[in-house]
Amino acid sequence: MRAKLNSYNQKIILLLLIMIIFVVGFSDRSLGQINNNDQLPSGLSKYSHPDYSDTLIENSKSDKNYWLPAVEVVGLNMSLWAYHRYLSSEGWSNISMESIKNNFNSGFEWDVDGYLMNQFWHPYHGSNYYNIARSNGLSFWESAPYALGGSLMWEYFMENEPPSYNDIVNTPITGIILGEISYRISDLIIDESTTGSERVFREFFSTLVDPMRGFNRIISGDMWKAGAANQPEEYHLIVSSGIHNLFLTSKLNNSKSYISVRADLNYGDLFDIDSHIKPFDYFTLHVELNIASDDNIAGIMASGVIWDGKLKLFENSKNIIGIYKEVDIHINTIYKLSATSLTAQLVNTVPLSGSLTLQNYLGLSAILMGATNSQYASEIGKDYNIGPGASGKIGAHLLVKNFGELYFNYKRYWIHTLSGADGEEFVGLLNIGINYQLSEYNSIGLDLLLYERYGDYKSYDNTRSTNIALRGYFRQVI
Repeated sequence: MRAKLNSYNQKIILLLLIMIIFVVGFSDRSLGQINNNDQLPSGLSKYSHPDYSDTLIENSKSDKNYWLPAVEVVGLNMSLWAYHRYLSSEGWSNISMESIKNNFNSGFEWDVDGYLMNQFWHPYHGSNYYNIARSNGLSFWESAPYALGGSLMWEYFMENEPPSYNDIVNTPITGIILGEISYRISDLIIDESTTGSERVFREFFSTLVDPMRGFNRIISGDMWKAGAANQPEEYHLIVSSGIHNLFLTSKLNNSKSYISVRADLNYGDLFDIDSHIKPFDYFTLHVELNIASDDNIAGIMASGVIWDGKLKLFENSKNIIGIYKEVDIHINTIYKLSATSLTAQLVNTVPLSGSLTLQNYLGLSAILMGATNSQYASEIGKDYNIGPGASGKIGAHLLVKNFGELYFNYKRYWIHTLSGADGEEFVGLLNIGINYQLSEYNSIGLDLLLYERYGDYKSYDNTRSTNIALRGYFRQVI
């Protein structure tokens, strides 16, 4: 797991994530009925399957199995280790009883793996540990220990390098977030009442989203068994495409254009807290990729509810306060940033008139593990700084009936460096825009974005950098 990845690999990964979101929208033959009475952020209608059920179809065919996922986690680790040991001949995979003993004696250290390896591939590996258990009938909380156990096994037994602080956080904790989301997305795709090419299509893409669930469906025979029609949870999906124009300096003629593709999946109903029985009964997932010939700007933001409740603040308003698990990944010309957080958030929706609705949100997060690139980190053998921190976010959306919306969103991150160039990292992302509704399903919009970062270092000169971008887009409800 020490391989290096180039920009081509990054684009493939992010394009794959976007494709997965598209598949969710197109895979359901009857997306359902439109409820025009409820306005959503971005001024979009809400999709709901006519056979909507508050209970997921998961685990309906088999009892829970605690031992098989433990065996499969060990098998996954052994298979991955064997590949790197005997096929790619990675030096770190040359393990022995002596290396295992040294790992227990040395304790945890900060590793020097690359940004994408530690901040994406380790969490992805953790999501596979988690989904091994999830697809064997275990619940969210029952599956979580398997992600931790798989990571501990890897750190102590499968490498001849000391166990890593950042890996033991990123692999299980971020992996659980990615794992639960991918498990539920695969639930939206699977429909055992279908046959022929449609069944093949659904099983293939659900396995692409959640490989461990696909593996267990193969060995159990569920992949080709006839079953009941799918009754997916309520969700809505939005896709956007357009041009992202980044101004590299304060001069307007010094800019760069990107092709922009975005996808947003909202799973469940934010305000229907009575249906939020299990973690991630409501979650949001945003994926974007802005592509240029020699560069890309990318983002992944996921947030899932752990607990929420109603709050009485104002007359005629809806107010939700909740605790969420979140992961953010941003890659742009100003910074690379990833953050795994536990977030407290307040959402307030107020009808101002018959045609105007104002939705506001405010959130504060404890960053359990964050990372951002630094020009000084390379001087101590790393390509990014890593450590805990905090973040805050604020936003407002003015929804105008039969028009669209005006909105702004701002999030700022602080990361205290524990490994890298000593100091404090501050990163921000501001988004202001307008979205004009062309029809019930289509709209156009314009965004103004500000990317900013400030580095306050103990042994180096402080740094400050910003970029501004304009993005025009066409948005569609699928």
